Amino acid sequence: MDETDAFGRMVLDFHRDDYDGSGRYRSHTGATREGHPEWYFGDSFPPESEAALKRVRETGGTVVDAGCGAGSHALALQRKGTNVVATDVSGGALRVARDRGVERVARADLRSLPVVADCVFLAGTQFGVGGTVTALQETLSALEDATTEGGRVVGDFKDPFAVADDHVAGREELLDFDREAGVARRRMRTEYRDLVGPWLDLLCLTPAAAGDAIDVTAWSVTDIIEGDGARYFVVCDR
Repeated sequence: MDETDAFGRMVLDFHRDDYDGSGRYRSHTGATREGHPEWYFGDSFPPESEAALKRVRETGGTVVDAGCGAGSHALALQRKGTNVVATDVSGGALRVARDRGVERVARADLRSLPVVADCVFLAGTQFGVGGTVTALQETLSALEDATTEGGRVVGDFKDPFAVADDHVAGREELLDFDREAGVARRRMRTEYRDLVGPWLDLLCLTPAAAGDAIDVTAWSVTDIIEGDGARYFVVCDR
């Protein structure tokens, strides 16, 4: 296995009942929090996730679950009859997704999706990979080519005020926070056994800041699905 695929090895070991408890998410400060691989294996989801999946299914066409992890969302879509392709950069995660019953998997990142989809679904705050508004807009530009005319993207962000002020998971990972703009950046990596994943910069936006960042692209925010905590989903159509 790729020595940087700490996340993939963590979920693969959990799936095989061989998890040793050493999974951690480390911030740039050195602070760590538990990996909790069991979170990636649920058959039910929080209300905001269920509402987001409903908005995905209503497109009625091919869906890419980008950054699928252990495949739980892809399986939920598949059970509802959705034609779904699950993608991830983690080979270990894809092995788990396939073993759990996801029929179509492919190793790919957000900017090299293997099919042209009617909808791209992004959970786990991966919409903000790159950590800047510019990186988000570049991702959205790439997703124009990866979706059909009139396509949809449904993805989640964390509100930086909730992360910073409500002491939710990831608070120690905040690297920059412009309170006036409602924009922040988190930095973290996954560590498991002797494997160390790459540093990831993840963008945090308030819903208003997300709308400002997205509406200057070819996409428009048509819905915000609020959650009980820091996380919310945006529905983007073009």
